[in-house]
Amino acid sequence: MNKIPLKKTTIFKLLKTIKIDNINKENIELTKSKNRILSNDVISLMKLPPFNNSAVDGYAIHNSNLSNLIKLKCTQRITAGDSITKNVKNGEVARIFTGARMPANSKTVVMQENVTVIKDHILINKLPRVGENCRFAGEDISKGEIIIRKGDKIDSTNLNLIAAIGKKNVWVKKKLKVGFYTSGNELKNPTEKLKGSEINNSNFYSLKTLLSEAYIENKYLGILKDSKKMIENSLLKNSDKYNVLITTGGASVGEEDYLIEAVKKIGKIFFWKTAIKPGRPLAIGKVNKTIIICFPGNPVSVHLLYGMIIKPFLEFLCGSQLIMPLGLRAIVTFSMKKKTQRLEWLRVNRIKDSKFLKVNKYPKQGSGMISSIAYADGIVEIPENVSQINVGDSFIFYSFKDLFS
Repeated sequence: MNKIPLKKTTIFKLLKTIKIDNINKENIELTKSKNRILSNDVISLMKLPPFNNSAVDGYAIHNSNLSNLIKLKCTQRITAGDSITKNVKNGEVARIFTGARMPANSKTVVMQENVTVIKDHILINKLPRVGENCRFAGEDISKGEIIIRKGDKIDSTNLNLIAAIGKKNVWVKKKLKVGFYTSGNELKNPTEKLKGSEINNSNFYSLKTLLSEAYIENKYLGILKDSKKMIENSLLKNSDKYNVLITTGGASVGEEDYLIEAVKKIGKIFFWKTAIKPGRPLAIGKVNKTIIICFPGNPVSVHLLYGMIIKPFLEFLCGSQLIMPLGLRAIVTFSMKKKTQRLEWLRVNRIKDSKFLKVNKYPKQGSGMISSIAYADGIVEIPENVSQINVGDSFIFYSFKDLFS
């Protein structure tokens, strides 16, 4: 277990070494596959397009009739879906429509806008180049080509391609089984009539929503009471039922924070404490064959750590590559001092109607300021070695829409 807080880059290097037993695969319908993670390469057994076809409405020309502007006879009509096409002879053309199979001895189409029709003949007004307006078999995808690789996520951009090569079903990793707890004797179901030091259990709703991924099967396991023995028993009881167990709260250094000691006793801790603000008390360990992820109790920390670190890690455990979220460089419109040694995630709002990506700092930055997740547009990441932020400086911006979509 680390003795000093870990930097984000070090955390990602360490996460790559953490594995769980191989997750089995299953064959599912393509219509139900969005956001699932592939367990096998998807290989095309056909060409795409499967045959030469016209890219426009026009006239398929014999290869020898491309030298001058001549009058040609239209001898056939070919529409999309016609299974048989006859060759065109010298001096002839075929009326053809978008997507229709080209005659075998033609690879050029003159657009209908570039001809004059005279009864059953056409006069070409503008000669096309050889191969113009023809989609050639296999020019998009060749037979035997890997179109999507094992570990990739199926989404709306590649699902269409899978269907286009004739796949009705795909092999994907089975859903990652994730059980999650919230921690603390003070937690209550949402109510407007709290008593004493009670607080509403908002982390349940945060995690339930965050874990509603297509590749995750999640279940709430209740509140972990502030008792070391009860924590140990509950984690051991559920360690053979789930691939991952997640907790919130109880991972700090207070006298009532028993979680880390409990995990150390019945399993092991890979790391505890990060050089990140907010999110310092994050811990990851293992009990038997189950990964244990211990979030801080603050909802802001839970959200930001999930989007920036834990979501990529869960995808990695399910067979994907471990990839840091991608951001955009943004110009800040504020100045402030910052302590060095810790990376900081500042909640910000984008400035609309700006030529460049500019951001304002959200006024409430504490890790307990839940409104900063609801009302900010994202975060800018301030590196560890930066101590002074000035107007006009640029940092990497991460949009909440991208992190939590």
